[in-house]
Amino acid sequence: MQARHVTSSLDYRVPFGAAQLGGTVLLSVDVWDDEPQDAELRLWFDDAENLIPMEARQVEGATRFSATFEPPHTGIYWYSFRITAADGSVWSYGAREEGAVGEGAFHYGEPPSFQITVYEPRAVQPMWYREGIVYQIFPDRFARGADWRERVKELDKPRKGPARRLVEDWDTPVSYERTEEGDIAAWDFYGGTLEGIREKLGYLKALGVTTLYLNPIFEAASNHRYDTADYLRIDPILGDEESFRALCESAAEQGISIILDGVFNHTGRDSRYFNALGNYADVGAAQSPDSPYHTWYKMEEDGTYSSWWGVKDLPDIDEMDPGFRKLVNGRDGVVRRWLRAGARGWRLDVADELPDAFIAELKAAAVAEKDDALVIGEVWEDASHKWSYGELRQYFEGEELDGVMNYPLRSGILDFLTGKTDADALANVLQQLIENYPPDALANCLNVLGTHDRERLFTVL
Repeated sequence: MQARHVTSSLDYRVPFGAAQLGGTVLLSVDVWDDEPQDAELRLWFDDAENLIPMEARQVEGATRFSATFEPPHTGIYWYSFRITAADGSVWSYGAREEGAVGEGAFHYGEPPSFQITVYEPRAVQPMWYREGIVYQIFPDRFARGADWRERVKELDKPRKGPARRLVEDWDTPVSYERTEEGDIAAWDFYGGTLEGIREKLGYLKALGVTTLYLNPIFEAASNHRYDTADYLRIDPILGDEESFRALCESAAEQGISIILDGVFNHTGRDSRYFNALGNYADVGAAQSPDSPYHTWYKMEEDGTYSSWWGVKDLPDIDEMDPGFRKLVNGRDGVVRRWLRAGARGWRLDVADELPDAFIAELKAAAVAEKDDALVIGEVWEDASHKWSYGELRQYFEGEELDGVMNYPLRSGILDFLTGKTDADALANVLQQLIENYPPDALANCLNVLGTHDRERLFTVL
């Protein structure tokens, strides 16, 4: 017996790729070199299995078995086929291997399943973002504006914790001074400012840039600013709300939009919310259980706390805490406030560590402020079937992410360019993304070859 099902062919699967909620899915498999008795479609959703009888007809020397179903919910549906041969034996047909698309294969025992992503499309898409060029900016290292000398005076203010110092020569190679224990001894700042970015907008437009993705710009102790100290204040070394608004207004005049980096999985240890070093007037979670921020964090009675990957400078947040949710997603919260000030979207840091409910609430807040606002997430794997902390995530079902940082594409291209894989492997990576991602999510991905999180492209090549 031979059989054939090809996920990318409309002879075997309609619609192509992901399916919209409310529609019908048609699946077929051809069988030849035997007189098969019947076939069943094996369909899984939320660990519940359904066996759907398939109808047979003759097609060009083969028996084509077909079945339809109407997905009642958004989510990931898995399927394979059970084919009964003329002699009564049952053959299992599924994907060639786990996660594979294209043509399937017979297997002994349980076969790997094919995937169908069922989604509900967003009413208003962020069309301003599509088909453009995104330029990522690490604010401290992009450009010193006319105001930079005045801005870096902030470094002279007394502050407990690692030293903060200015690197006068812009071309000095970046390095980290560490203590014997491996902690940061001093943060080096190069003096880049928001005004510096604004002054370079003409240059960026000449490159064809249509969107700027800014790494964190809110007040923080470090130069990378992923240790947020105050979500409602621009880091004074970079500028202030006035200079941010000016940047957004000037960028809009050049046809350029701004995406901000939202770091909502953790804050800084040295922040107004945690305040472990006492640099802020607020009573922080590290100082007292009576702090209004205490329930935001995962604190133990002995004063220890959960932190991002064990990095003590980045205490974990309980994102479902009502007070934190109000700060971020409320009517006058972080998400809406900075969109109101001129941003057009958010990139969510470590999105796979944010609860689905929190992301959905954040997305609703963004769209309530601007109906074409963009929300993309940092997800390193295929985001359509990403498992995180024991749960299948719901990024692309319609209420959460518009797109993700497309690291599978990066890996596929660089593995091909460096000879680790061949063209067939790269083609399979591309086909998986095209078939697994809803069309809008695919169009909204941030396609990158190098970022601050991975080895730089020049280094790799």
